[in-house]
Amino acid sequence: MRVLFNKLLAIAAALTLFMLLTLDEGFAHTHFSAQDATIRSIAFDQHGRMWVATFGRGLWLIDESGIRKFYDETTQLPYPMINNLLFDGQYLWVATAGGGCIKLNTLTDKFEPVGQHAGFEKLHALTRTTTGQIIIGSVGSGTAYLKDNFWQPVKDSQSINLAWVNSVVEWQNRLWLGTSTGLYSASNDLSDWRPQYEKLNRGVNHLAISGDRLLIATTRHGLYSLKASEEPKKAIDFNGMIHFILPGDGFALIIGDKAMWKLTNDETQKLPDSPDLAKCAILDARNRFFIGTTDGKIYLSESGTDFRLKYFFSDNGLEEQK
Repeated sequence: MRVLFNKLLAIAAALTLFMLLTLDEGFAHTHFSAQDATIRSIAFDQHGRMWVATFGRGLWLIDESGIRKFYDETTQLPYPMINNLLFDGQYLWVATAGGGCIKLNTLTDKFEPVGQHAGFEKLHALTRTTTGQIIIGSVGSGTAYLKDNFWQPVKDSQSINLAWVNSVVEWQNRLWLGTSTGLYSASNDLSDWRPQYEKLNRGVNHLAISGDRLLIATTRHGLYSLKASEEPKKAIDFNGMIHFILPGDGFALIIGDKAMWKLTNDETQKLPDSPDLAKCAILDARNRFFIGTTDGKIYLSESGTDFRLKYFFSDNGLEEQK
């Protein structure tokens, strides 16, 4: 019994240490380790400037004058762990994992006040509807929308199945929600999220529209394709976790844990020599691919096949590969 008791004490101590370390990594504002340079989102503004969101090292701006970290000392914005960027005209919405969703006016390069709501500090999903509605999805509290410049929860309390939201898109005049427990849909008035397709009652990582279909990236089971009035079909050749889907002109770039693919109609091309640890992607105005990775690198490709390192994080911050 004494041996068992000692083992239980050791396990309890280890768990306590793990929790303390996790709290330190999650909430410390001044110290982040190398892996916290993960590139989570990239966006281009109306001036062609590149904005880079990292999960630990904040927001970065790349333009003709160089590369610099974008941080407002007065407001202490943005929170350094950022999951998603979205442009709405001149405004850049920044969804963070600890500081809510904030708004940057890129004409003045100043943050403008937005009323936050308890429970919506940690965010994953961010979208804009065709009517101009901005919607966020949280880690733990479901969805909220912007009303009178204040985030309002869709409901005072939402089902636990709707708590962890990874992605939101608008398709076929409905809103689609990808969560840790599956796929949900609601009318545009956000009145009621309903589960969709029993076979997709599994983690959904990312949603994207490609042509006439909704592409559904899962956390463990590859990629699914959904067309109107049909059942979702598992896309062949894709396996494991799918991180991100980048729709292009007649194709979609699929970023997975194991590889990157180019999906054209129903034909799949596995991309050779694609960047390791890819996490997100974007096309610029010249249709060039920019790929962000979990180890703080950004690769550039003119065609979607030949990738070269363009930017990387060092001890000095984000730098350009010369």
